[in-house]
Amino acid sequence: MEYNRRTATFNEDSASLATVGGRITAEYVLPDEARDTPHSRYLLNDDYETTGATLHYRNGEFFLHVRTKADVNDPEPVENGTVLGVDLGIENLAVTSTGMFWSADELNHWRTEYVERRRSLQECGTRWAHENVQSVGQKETGRFEQYLHRVANGLVTEAVEHGCSHIAFERLTDIRERMPRTRKFHEWAFDRLFGYVSYKAEARGISVEQVNPQYTSQRCSTCGFTVRENRPSQDTFCCQSCGYENHADYNAAKNIGLKLLRSQTGTEGGAPVGVRLNSGMLNTSGVTSAPSESVRVGVHAECHGL
Repeated sequence: MEYNRRTATFNEDSASLATVGGRITAEYVLPDEARDTPHSRYLLNDDYETTGATLHYRNGEFFLHVRTKADVNDPEPVENGTVLGVDLGIENLAVTSTGMFWSADELNHWRTEYVERRRSLQECGTRWAHENVQSVGQKETGRFEQYLHRVANGLVTEAVEHGCSHIAFERLTDIRERMPRTRKFHEWAFDRLFGYVSYKAEARGISVEQVNPQYTSQRCSTCGFTVRENRPSQDTFCCQSCGYENHADYNAAKNIGLKLLRSQTGTEGGAPVGVRLNSGMLNTSGVTSAPSESVRVGVHAECHGL
């Protein structure tokens, strides 16, 4: 059931809702008030206005999903910034040109568990099992989305901390054809992650775009030599020309950033000047300053608000 400001009144500890039998007041069941919760961050925050809600009935309980919004000033774009390249994958969900890795192990593990649980329930064939299949699906989606929000927050934070004006992703069109091991679930996760990063980055004045991923996994980000043999395994990149070696996903992330940099160079106002690395910067002519390169793991990146 959808509610707006005319059909519902939202208070700190309850909501007054219009029903076919008249108006009723329902108290919220909330966690410890001392904790930092969405309720304390948004419903009790004077900076946010409650605009409406959706009432759900599930497994004998009612859940009220309240919508809030805040008026913010349009952020100024970062002038003469840099590009943060992002490579998406099955083993590593996201890898940045600054050497930050978010593993997909946790996401894939949850997916396998939920698939097994649904299969077991479907084999029962009872009404109880059918209802629980739906419940498992809802819990599954919520858990995945929460994790993707955490990764998205981490990516935006990485861009902000490195002064990036742009975040570059590979184009998601036909990704299952380009990555044979990709399942429909991964395609959904990539699309959600891109969407989350897009609106979170926009609030920080950062542009998020997609580029053609052709040859980004085979091209050497140091000398530009492109050949299939440069990537002898899933994780390894070794240039057959200059000898540059590094993690294959990290090399691809730098190439994705370079593709956007080339398309932006020469445009008016705020065009990035390079691809941000964890130490130094990469431009279309080569590395301008990079004393050393290393990679970091961001599997347990903190969530700073969904």
